[in-house]
Amino acid sequence: MKDKRILIASALFILTSVGIIITGCEYDVAEPQWDTGEFKEPQRKPKINSIDPSAVVPGVNTITINGENLDIVPDSSILLDVVGVTVVPPEIIEKTSTAITIRRPNLVTDSCIVKLIPDSGLVVKSSPIKIDQVIEPFGSFLDNFPIGGVVVDNSENIYVARADTSRTIFKVTPDGQKTTLGRATRLPAGITYGPEGQIYIFSANQRIERLNLETGQFTEWHRLKTNRNLSMGSFDSNGYLYTCGNRIDLWVVAPDSTSIETGLYKPAGGDTIYSLKVHREGAAEYLYLAVGSSSGRAIWRHTINADGSLSPRDQPFINLEGFATPRDIAFASDGKIFIGTDGPFSMLVNTNVVDYFYKDIVPPFGKFMRWGHGNYLYLISGNSSSDAALTQNWSVYKVDMGITGE
Repeated sequence: MKDKRILIASALFILTSVGIIITGCEYDVAEPQWDTGEFKEPQRKPKINSIDPSAVVPGVNTITINGENLDIVPDSSILLDVVGVTVVPPEIIEKTSTAITIRRPNLVTDSCIVKLIPDSGLVVKSSPIKIDQVIEPFGSFLDNFPIGGVVVDNSENIYVARADTSRTIFKVTPDGQKTTLGRATRLPAGITYGPEGQIYIFSANQRIERLNLETGQFTEWHRLKTNRNLSMGSFDSNGYLYTCGNRIDLWVVAPDSTSIETGLYKPAGGDTIYSLKVHREGAAEYLYLAVGSSSGRAIWRHTINADGSLSPRDQPFINLEGFATPRDIAFASDGKIFIGTDGPFSMLVNTNVVDYFYKDIVPPFGKFMRWGHGNYLYLISGNSSSDAALTQNWSVYKVDMGITGE
Protein backbone atom coordinates (compact mmCIF):
# COMPACT_ATOMS: atom_id res chain seq x y z
CA MET A 1 0.00 0.00 0.00
CA LYS A 2 2.84 2.28 0.90
CA ASP A 3 4.52 1.55 -2.45
CA LYS A 4 1.31 2.42 -4.27
CA ARG A 5 1.13 5.82 -2.54
CA ILE A 6 4.76 6.49 -3.48
CA LEU A 7 4.05 5.61 -7.12
CA ILE A 8 1.03 7.96 -7.28
CA ALA A 9 2.99 10.81 -5.68
CA SER A 10 5.83 10.40 -8.17
CA ALA A 11 3.41 10.49 -11.10
CA LEU A 12 1.77 13.67 -9.80
CA PHE A 13 5.20 15.29 -9.39
CA ILE A 14 6.20 14.48 -12.95
CA LEU A 15 2.93 15.81 -14.41
CA THR A 16 3.19 19.01 -12.38
CA SER A 17 6.77 19.58 -13.53
CA VAL A 18 5.89 19.09 -17.18
CA GLY A 19 3.01 21.52 -16.83
CA ILE A 20 5.33 24.14 -15.33
CA ILE A 21 7.85 23.64 -18.13
CA ILE A 22 5.19 23.93 -20.84
CA THR A 23 3.59 26.96 -19.24
CA GLY A 24 6.93 28.73 -18.97
CA CYS A 25 7.87 28.31 -22.69
CA GLU A 26 7.25 30.77 -25.59
CA TYR A 27 6.65 29.48 -29.17
CA ASP A 28 9.34 30.79 -31.51
CA VAL A 29 6.87 31.22 -34.39
CA ALA A 30 6.87 34.48 -36.33
CA GLU A 31 3.62 36.34 -36.51
CA PRO A 32 2.24 37.06 -40.04
CA GLN A 33 3.75 40.31 -41.28
CA TRP A 34 0.59 41.95 -42.59
CA ASP A 35 1.16 45.37 -44.22
CA THR A 36 -1.07 47.66 -42.25
CA GLY A 37 0.47 50.84 -43.67
CA GLU A 38 -1.03 53.05 -46.39
CA PHE A 39 -0.25 52.40 -50.10
CA LYS A 40 2.59 54.57 -51.35
CA GLU A 41 2.88 55.34 -55.04
CA PRO A 42 6.36 54.96 -56.55
CA GLN A 43 8.33 58.19 -56.83
CA ARG A 44 8.90 57.65 -60.57
CA LYS A 45 5.93 56.61 -62.66
CA PRO A 46 5.93 56.18 -66.44
CA LYS A 47 3.61 58.42 -68.38
CA ILE A 48 2.59 58.39 -72.06
CA ASN A 49 2.18 61.88 -73.51
CA SER A 50 1.69 61.02 -77.18
CA ILE A 51 2.15 58.42 -79.91
CA ASP A 52 3.93 59.58 -83.07
CA PRO A 53 2.39 59.18 -85.57
CA SER A 54 -1.10 59.07 -84.07
CA ALA A 55 -2.26 56.91 -87.02
CA VAL A 56 0.07 54.29 -88.52
CA VAL A 57 -0.60 54.89 -92.22
CA PRO A 58 1.24 53.30 -95.19
CA GLY A 59 4.88 54.34 -95.36
CA VAL A 60 5.32 54.55 -91.59
CA ASN A 61 8.15 52.24 -90.58
CA THR A 62 8.56 53.09 -86.89
CA ILE A 63 6.36 54.34 -84.05
CA THR A 64 7.58 56.55 -81.20
CA ILE A 65 6.01 56.53 -77.73
CA ASN A 66 6.69 59.92 -76.13
CA GLY A 67 6.42 60.38 -72.37
CA GLU A 68 8.18 60.52 -69.03
CA ASN A 69 10.15 57.96 -66.99
CA LEU A 70 9.83 55.44 -69.81
CA ASP A 71 13.23 53.94 -69.05
CA ILE A 72 11.92 52.24 -65.89
CA VAL A 73 9.60 50.00 -67.92
CA PRO A 74 11.21 46.60 -68.69
CA ASP A 75 11.40 45.83 -72.41
CA SER A 76 9.27 42.73 -71.89
CA SER A 77 6.53 44.87 -70.33
CA ILE A 78 6.00 47.10 -73.36
CA LEU A 79 3.01 45.62 -75.16
CA LEU A 80 0.65 46.31 -78.06
CA ASP A 81 -2.89 45.26 -77.21
CA VAL A 82 -5.58 44.72 -79.83
CA VAL A 83 -8.36 44.23 -77.31
CA GLY A 84 -10.05 40.86 -77.57
CA VAL A 85 -7.74 39.76 -80.40
CA THR A 86 -4.07 39.62 -79.47
CA VAL A 87 -1.31 41.13 -77.33
CA VAL A 88 2.13 41.33 -78.93
CA PRO A 89 5.51 42.60 -77.75
CA PRO A 90 6.95 45.07 -80.31
CA GLU A 91 10.52 45.13 -81.55
CA ILE A 92 12.21 47.97 -79.68
CA ILE A 93 14.71 50.02 -81.66
CA GLU A 94 15.61 52.61 -79.04
CA LYS A 95 14.53 53.49 -75.50
CA THR A 96 15.25 56.57 -73.35
CA SER A 97 13.49 58.16 -70.39
CA THR A 98 11.35 60.29 -72.73
CA ALA A 99 10.85 58.14 -75.85
CA ILE A 100 10.55 54.52 -76.96
CA THR A 101 10.88 53.81 -80.69
CA ILE A 102 9.45 50.53 -81.98
CA ARG A 103 9.08 48.94 -85.41
CA ARG A 104 5.75 48.98 -87.16
CA PRO A 105 4.07 45.74 -86.05
CA ASN A 106 2.47 43.19 -88.35
CA LEU A 107 -1.00 44.23 -87.24
CA VAL A 108 -4.02 45.69 -89.03
CA THR A 109 -6.54 47.24 -86.66
CA ASP A 110 -8.65 50.30 -85.93
CA SER A 111 -7.79 50.15 -82.24
CA CYS A 112 -4.38 49.25 -80.87
CA ILE A 113 -3.45 50.31 -77.33
CA VAL A 114 0.13 50.70 -76.12
CA LYS A 115 0.52 49.27 -72.62
CA LEU A 116 3.44 49.93 -70.27
CA ILE A 117 3.71 47.79 -67.13
CA PRO A 118 6.53 48.90 -64.79
CA ASP A 119 7.70 46.77 -61.87
CA SER A 120 5.26 48.60 -59.58
CA GLY A 121 2.44 46.92 -61.49
CA LEU A 122 0.67 50.16 -62.37
CA VAL A 123 -0.48 49.78 -65.98
CA VAL A 124 -0.13 52.83 -68.22
CA LYS A 125 -2.18 52.89 -71.43
CA SER A 126 -2.24 55.06 -74.52
CA SER A 127 -5.27 56.17 -76.47
CA PRO A 128 -6.18 53.75 -79.29
CA ILE A 129 -4.24 54.11 -82.54
CA LYS A 130 -5.12 52.82 -86.02
CA ILE A 131 -2.73 50.63 -88.02
CA ASP A 132 -3.46 50.38 -91.74
CA GLN A 133 -2.97 47.40 -94.05
CA VAL A 134 0.05 47.78 -96.35
CA ILE A 135 0.36 44.52 -98.30
CA GLU A 136 -1.87 42.08 -100.19
CA PRO A 137 -1.36 39.26 -102.72
CA PHE A 138 -1.97 40.42 -106.29
CA GLY A 139 -2.84 38.68 -109.53
CA SER A 140 -3.77 35.25 -108.15
CA PHE A 141 -0.33 33.68 -108.55
CA LEU A 142 -1.19 30.55 -106.58
CA ASP A 143 0.66 27.79 -108.46
CA ASN A 144 4.06 28.34 -106.82
CA PHE A 145 6.08 28.47 -110.04
CA PRO A 146 9.37 30.43 -110.17
CA ILE A 147 9.03 34.00 -111.41
CA GLY A 148 11.70 35.76 -113.47
CA GLY A 149 10.74 39.40 -113.20
CA VAL A 150 8.01 42.03 -113.10
CA VAL A 151 7.50 45.33 -114.96
CA VAL A 152 4.75 47.96 -114.95
CA ASP A 153 3.46 49.86 -118.00
CA ASN A 154 2.06 53.40 -118.16
CA SER A 155 -1.49 52.15 -117.50
CA GLU A 156 -0.49 50.31 -114.29
CA ASN A 157 -0.73 46.89 -115.93
CA ILE A 158 1.98 44.58 -114.64
CA TYR A 159 3.79 41.89 -116.63
CA VAL A 160 5.23 38.82 -114.97
CA ALA A 161 7.55 36.22 -116.52
CA ARG A 162 7.33 32.58 -115.51
CA ALA A 163 10.90 31.32 -115.12
CA ASP A 164 10.42 27.65 -115.91
CA THR A 165 9.93 25.52 -119.00
CA SER A 166 6.49 27.03 -119.68
CA ARG A 167 8.21 30.43 -120.35
CA THR A 168 4.82 32.17 -120.00
CA ILE A 169 4.44 35.96 -119.89
CA PHE A 170 1.37 37.12 -117.93
CA LYS A 171 -0.43 40.45 -117.90
CA VAL A 172 -2.30 41.59 -114.79
CA THR A 173 -4.65 44.59 -115.03
CA PRO A 174 -4.99 47.12 -112.17
CA ASP A 175 -8.09 45.29 -110.90
CA GLY A 176 -6.10 42.04 -110.59
CA GLN A 177 -7.33 40.21 -113.71
CA LYS A 178 -4.62 37.91 -115.09
CA THR A 179 -4.27 36.86 -118.74
CA THR A 180 -1.57 35.06 -120.74
CA LEU A 181 0.27 37.03 -123.44
CA GLY A 182 2.36 34.21 -124.86
CA ARG A 183 5.55 32.20 -124.41
CA ALA A 184 9.10 33.45 -124.66
CA THR A 185 11.49 31.57 -126.95
CA ARG A 186 13.86 30.81 -124.09
CA LEU A 187 13.55 30.62 -120.33
CA PRO A 188 13.18 34.19 -118.95
CA ALA A 189 15.68 35.11 -116.26
CA GLY A 190 14.66 38.77 -116.14
CA ILE A 191 12.52 41.38 -117.92
CA THR A 192 12.47 45.16 -118.30
CA TYR A 193 10.27 47.80 -119.87
CA GLY A 194 11.70 49.58 -122.92
CA PRO A 195 11.46 53.28 -123.82
CA GLU A 196 9.06 52.59 -126.70
CA GLY A 197 6.66 50.62 -124.49
CA GLN A 198 7.77 47.06 -125.26
CA ILE A 199 9.01 44.33 -122.93
CA TYR A 200 12.58 43.04 -123.17
CA ILE A 201 13.29 39.52 -121.95
CA PHE A 202 16.76 38.36 -120.82
CA SER A 203 17.51 34.69 -121.20
CA ALA A 204 20.04 31.97 -121.96
CA ASN A 205 22.42 31.97 -124.92
CA GLN A 206 23.21 35.67 -124.56
CA ARG A 207 19.84 36.60 -126.09
CA ILE A 208 17.62 39.60 -125.51
CA GLU A 209 14.10 39.06 -126.82
CA ARG A 210 11.48 41.75 -127.37
CA LEU A 211 7.73 41.30 -126.85
CA ASN A 212 5.51 43.65 -128.84
CA LEU A 213 2.56 44.32 -126.55
CA GLU A 214 0.31 45.35 -129.44
CA THR A 215 0.85 42.28 -131.62
CA GLY A 216 1.97 39.74 -129.02
CA GLN A 217 4.97 38.84 -131.21
CA PHE A 218 8.31 37.72 -129.71
CA THR A 219 11.43 38.60 -131.73
CA GLU A 220 15.15 38.43 -131.03
CA TRP A 221 16.40 41.97 -130.45
CA HIS A 222 20.09 41.43 -129.62
CA ARG A 223 22.58 38.64 -129.03
CA LEU A 224 25.43 39.64 -126.76
CA LYS A 225 29.02 38.73 -127.61
CA THR A 226 29.51 36.53 -124.55
CA ASN A 227 28.93 32.88 -123.73
CA ARG A 228 27.04 33.59 -120.51
CA ASN A 229 23.34 33.90 -119.68
CA LEU A 230 21.72 37.31 -119.27
CA SER A 231 19.36 38.05 -116.40
CA MET A 232 18.78 41.81 -116.10
CA GLY A 233 18.81 45.16 -117.85
CA SER A 234 17.73 48.80 -117.62
CA PHE A 235 17.37 51.52 -120.31
CA ASP A 236 18.44 55.15 -120.03
CA SER A 237 16.51 58.03 -121.59
CA ASN A 238 18.66 57.93 -124.77
CA GLY A 239 17.85 54.29 -125.46
CA TYR A 240 21.08 52.70 -124.19
CA LEU A 241 20.55 49.38 -122.42
CA TYR A 242 22.78 48.36 -119.50
CA THR A 243 22.78 44.59 -119.04
CA CYS A 244 24.59 41.71 -117.36
CA GLY A 245 23.97 38.26 -115.91
CA ASN A 246 25.56 35.27 -114.28
CA ARG A 247 29.35 35.79 -114.16
CA ILE A 248 29.19 38.53 -116.78
CA ASP A 249 30.75 41.98 -116.77
CA LEU A 250 28.50 45.01 -117.32
CA TRP A 251 27.63 45.55 -120.99
CA VAL A 252 26.06 48.49 -122.85
CA VAL A 253 23.82 47.93 -125.88
CA ALA A 254 23.43 51.06 -128.05
CA PRO A 255 20.22 52.01 -129.91
CA ASP A 256 21.83 50.79 -133.14
CA SER A 257 22.19 47.33 -131.50
CA THR A 258 25.98 47.48 -131.17
CA SER A 259 27.31 46.45 -127.78
CA ILE A 260 30.46 46.96 -125.74
CA GLU A 261 31.82 45.45 -122.54
CA THR A 262 32.56 48.12 -119.92
CA GLY A 263 35.27 46.26 -117.99
CA LEU A 264 33.97 47.81 -114.74
CA TYR A 265 32.81 44.65 -112.99
CA LYS A 266 34.86 41.70 -114.17
CA PRO A 267 33.92 38.31 -112.67
CA ALA A 268 37.60 37.34 -112.77
CA GLY A 269 38.20 40.12 -110.27
CA GLY A 270 35.62 38.70 -107.88
CA ASP A 271 32.65 40.90 -108.83
CA THR A 272 29.08 39.64 -109.07
CA ILE A 273 26.32 41.99 -110.23
CA TYR A 274 23.03 41.11 -108.53
CA SER A 275 20.88 43.93 -109.87
CA LEU A 276 21.00 47.23 -111.74
CA LYS A 277 18.69 50.19 -112.33
CA VAL A 278 18.88 53.50 -114.22
CA HIS A 279 17.57 56.45 -112.20
CA ARG A 280 17.18 60.12 -113.11
CA GLU A 281 17.94 62.75 -110.49
CA GLY A 282 17.20 66.23 -111.83
CA ALA A 283 19.03 66.70 -115.12
CA ALA A 284 21.44 63.82 -114.47
CA GLU A 285 21.00 60.09 -114.95
CA TYR A 286 22.78 57.45 -112.90
CA LEU A 287 23.24 53.72 -113.12
CA TYR A 288 22.92 51.99 -109.75
CA LEU A 289 24.25 48.45 -109.32
CA ALA A 290 23.99 46.00 -106.42
CA VAL A 291 27.32 44.18 -106.41
CA GLY A 292 29.11 41.54 -104.38
CA SER A 293 32.89 41.72 -104.41
CA SER A 294 35.94 40.74 -102.40
CA SER A 295 35.33 43.82 -100.24
CA GLY A 296 31.68 42.92 -99.51
CA ARG A 297 28.20 43.78 -100.79
CA ALA A 298 27.36 47.33 -101.78
CA ILE A 299 25.39 49.63 -104.06
CA TRP A 300 27.60 51.38 -106.62
CA ARG A 301 26.66 54.43 -108.69
CA HIS A 302 27.89 55.72 -112.04
CA THR A 303 27.02 58.90 -113.91
CA ILE A 304 25.58 58.13 -117.36
CA ASN A 305 26.91 60.23 -120.23
CA ALA A 306 24.90 61.11 -123.36
CA ASP A 307 26.76 58.51 -125.43
CA GLY A 308 25.95 55.70 -122.96
CA SER A 309 29.41 55.67 -121.38
CA LEU A 310 29.78 55.63 -117.61
CA SER A 311 31.88 57.45 -115.06
CA PRO A 312 34.76 55.41 -113.53
CA ARG A 313 34.23 53.12 -110.59
CA ASP A 314 35.00 55.08 -107.43
CA GLN A 315 33.78 54.20 -103.94
CA PRO A 316 30.66 52.21 -102.88
CA PHE A 317 27.60 54.42 -102.66
CA ILE A 318 25.82 52.33 -100.00
CA ASN A 319 27.52 49.65 -97.89
CA LEU A 320 25.32 46.54 -97.51
CA GLU A 321 27.69 44.37 -95.52
CA GLY A 322 25.79 42.37 -92.90
CA PHE A 323 22.57 42.19 -94.93
CA ALA A 324 21.27 39.46 -97.22
CA THR A 325 22.11 39.40 -100.94
CA PRO A 326 20.59 42.45 -102.70
CA ARG A 327 18.31 41.47 -105.59
CA ASP A 328 16.61 44.66 -106.80
CA ILE A 329 16.59 48.44 -106.39
CA ALA A 330 13.73 50.97 -106.36
CA PHE A 331 13.61 54.71 -105.74
CA ALA A 332 11.05 56.77 -103.82
CA SER A 333 10.18 60.30 -104.89
CA ASP A 334 11.61 61.70 -101.62
CA GLY A 335 15.08 60.28 -102.37
CA LYS A 336 14.93 57.10 -100.33
CA ILE A 337 16.42 54.01 -101.95
CA PHE A 338 14.71 50.67 -101.37
CA ILE A 339 16.58 47.40 -101.82
CA GLY A 340 15.01 43.96 -102.17
CA THR A 341 17.05 41.22 -100.52
CA ASP A 342 17.22 37.45 -100.80
CA GLY A 343 16.75 36.75 -97.10
CA PRO A 344 14.23 36.50 -94.26
CA PHE A 345 13.68 40.28 -94.19
CA SER A 346 13.23 41.13 -97.83
CA MET A 347 13.23 44.92 -97.95
CA LEU A 348 15.77 47.55 -96.88
CA VAL A 349 15.54 51.32 -96.96
CA ASN A 350 18.47 53.72 -97.13
CA THR A 351 18.16 57.22 -95.67
CA ASN A 352 21.21 58.22 -93.67
CA VAL A 353 21.65 54.59 -92.68
CA VAL A 354 20.42 51.26 -94.02
CA ASP A 355 17.55 49.71 -92.09
CA TYR A 356 14.85 47.11 -92.59
CA PHE A 357 11.55 48.31 -94.03
CA TYR A 358 8.22 46.71 -93.12
CA LYS A 359 10.19 44.06 -91.25
CA ASP A 360 8.15 40.88 -90.58
CA ILE A 361 5.35 42.36 -92.73
CA VAL A 362 6.59 41.80 -96.28
CA PRO A 363 7.33 38.13 -97.03
CA PRO A 364 10.94 36.89 -97.23
CA PHE A 365 13.13 36.43 -100.30
CA GLY A 366 12.33 39.58 -102.28
CA LYS A 367 13.59 38.74 -105.76
CA PHE A 368 12.13 41.58 -107.88
CA MET A 369 10.27 44.82 -107.24
CA ARG A 370 8.87 47.57 -109.44
CA TRP A 371 7.08 50.76 -108.48
CA GLY A 372 3.80 51.54 -110.20
CA HIS A 373 2.60 55.06 -110.98
CA GLY A 374 1.12 55.66 -107.54
CA ASN A 375 2.05 54.56 -104.05
CA TYR A 376 2.17 50.84 -104.82
CA LEU A 377 5.29 48.75 -105.29
CA TYR A 378 4.93 45.29 -106.84
CA LEU A 379 7.09 42.71 -105.07
CA ILE A 380 7.93 39.20 -106.17
CA SER A 381 8.74 36.93 -103.25
CA GLY A 382 9.80 33.32 -103.52
CA ASN A 383 12.61 30.84 -103.18
CA SER A 384 13.14 27.29 -104.39
CA SER A 385 15.38 25.14 -102.21
CA SER A 386 15.81 21.53 -101.08
CA ASP A 387 16.07 22.96 -97.56
CA ALA A 388 12.54 23.45 -96.21
CA ALA A 389 13.74 26.31 -93.99
CA LEU A 390 14.83 28.24 -97.10
CA THR A 391 11.73 27.53 -99.19
CA GLN A 392 9.20 30.28 -99.89
CA ASN A 393 6.18 29.99 -102.16
CA TRP A 394 6.45 32.22 -105.22
CA SER A 395 3.88 34.98 -105.48
CA VAL A 396 3.30 38.64 -106.40
CA TYR A 397 2.40 41.22 -103.76
CA LYS A 398 1.08 44.76 -103.93
CA VAL A 399 2.80 46.86 -101.25
CA ASP A 400 1.52 50.30 -100.24
CA MET A 401 4.66 52.39 -99.66
CA GLY A 402 2.77 55.57 -98.77
CA ILE A 403 4.69 57.52 -101.41
CA THR A 404 5.28 57.52 -105.16
CA GLY A 405 8.45 56.18 -106.73
CA GLU A 406 10.04 54.43 -109.69
